[in-house]
Amino acid sequence: MTTRDRIFQAARAAFERDGLGGLSMRTVARDAGLSTMAIYRHFPTKDSLLDALMLDGFDAWEARVAAVDEADPVAWLEQVLAAFLDFAVEDPHRFDAAFLLRASGAKQFPEDFSGGSSRVISRITARIDDARAQGFLSEAPSLDIALTLSALAQGLVSMDRAGRFSSPDQFREIYQMAIANGLRAFPPDHRGVAQ
Repeated sequence: MTTRDRIFQAARAAFERDGLGGLSMRTVARDAGLSTMAIYRHFPTKDSLLDALMLDGFDAWEARVAAVDEADPVAWLEQVLAAFLDFAVEDPHRFDAAFLLRASGAKQFPEDFSGGSSRVISRITARIDDARAQGFLSEAPSLDIALTLSALAQGLVSMDRAGRFSSPDQFREIYQMAIANGLRAFPPDHRGVAQ
């Protein structure tokens, strides 16, 4: 294992153990068995370390999205949003690093997303375009639909983290219902317009 990898593993462990408040260069150095100054050769600032944690979280998320193998675009969207829930529940620290960490290298909406620099959002908008072409979704901009569904999913995860559901089963049931409702909120224009 390289020194950089050792530092990163120590940072990930500190983040998982103590959250962002416990993630200091001094703590990471101690846990990696290095001097604080030695870390700066590999991660010049704390922001660069936070960016590495964020990118690791996104790598884990992208792997989950890549594993979804479904031809039907609406079913694919449902499965990706179910994978988002599984990621939040099964790997909460990497989920937090990907979606909640204030890292300087985080992508910005809408420029980075409309520019195609997010592989996941690019896949999602492509599937939304496929669903629209097959007559399943409205003509609303694909990025708008992706943002709405992402905000809905992340908002529900945040509610669960704040203890707003009585049980994990209730949370999962409400999440699935809300996602289905979210997809139905964008009916094809020929069905969504009053005659």
